[in-house]
Amino acid sequence: MGEAISRTLRIGQGSGPAERRWYGHHLLKKPFFGRFMKPWRWPADVPQEGWERVRVASRSASRLEAIVARTSLAAHGVVVCAHPMGLACKGFWLRHGHAQKLLDAGFHVVAFDFNGFGESPSTNFDFPGDVLSVGQWARGAFPGLPVHALTASFGAINTLSAIAEADFPFDKVVAEGCPPTLPDFWKAYPLAHAVLTLGRRINPESELHLRPVHHLASMRDVDVLLIHSRADRWTPVHFGDALQQAASRPERIQRLVLEHADHTHGMRDEPQRYWSAVFEFFNQTTPTRS
Repeated sequence: MGEAISRTLRIGQGSGPAERRWYGHHLLKKPFFGRFMKPWRWPADVPQEGWERVRVASRSASRLEAIVARTSLAAHGVVVCAHPMGLACKGFWLRHGHAQKLLDAGFHVVAFDFNGFGESPSTNFDFPGDVLSVGQWARGAFPGLPVHALTASFGAINTLSAIAEADFPFDKVVAEGCPPTLPDFWKAYPLAHAVLTLGRRINPESELHLRPVHHLASMRDVDVLLIHSRADRWTPVHFGDALQQAASRPERIQRLVLEHADHTHGMRDEPQRYWSAVFEFFNQTTPTRS
């Protein structure tokens, strides 16, 4: 009977619940992420050679599946990639070429699946804890190097929602397509928005935990590059205005406004402007954390 239950819940198998105690959280995630919580496959036509698989113990109580590649050049730093929503999960950075571009520019790359996505077992809604844990792992694995974050949409929300934490591990954060709050994004999805609204009434702290503007108001000494596009109907440019205005350190916020890029696709749609801004940002001299 126990084995049958485990198979039904897909315990410990990728995006299934890590343990039975997380099954309720897993069900609550369905209105938001259900269509993306599928078995993960390595992207077709992307070589696996040079990539190492690691597991990172997360504050969310999950063991996150991550992949790591080391640049063959003299390393400028490490970039942790926090994925947007989608079936690709950590493969987003492989499929669209971000990872290879970073490696070619002299950065080690770490890409991971948030808990409940891809190959990482599902636990709770502490997605900011996932980002923190992977960033801290990268800092320990590559001592002495700057550790940055390249994030998009869902990954950006959760990274900026950790930016006030005392142990925030990143020196610089690129946040593409980030909304100021969860309702700002989910209002386009009636069922998910209704569940979110109900949750906010029952437990207001749960939504506050995942509200970027709330955490930017107490942000750590970190540089942030916000990327939005005039062609993005999901996270328009004025979302970036709200994020910048909320920041307690507005001088640490930089902006890139693209013209034609679709949501999360700045690299694909405007590669020259995207990479010029990202590499200039990452290569700006700032103190390396100990």
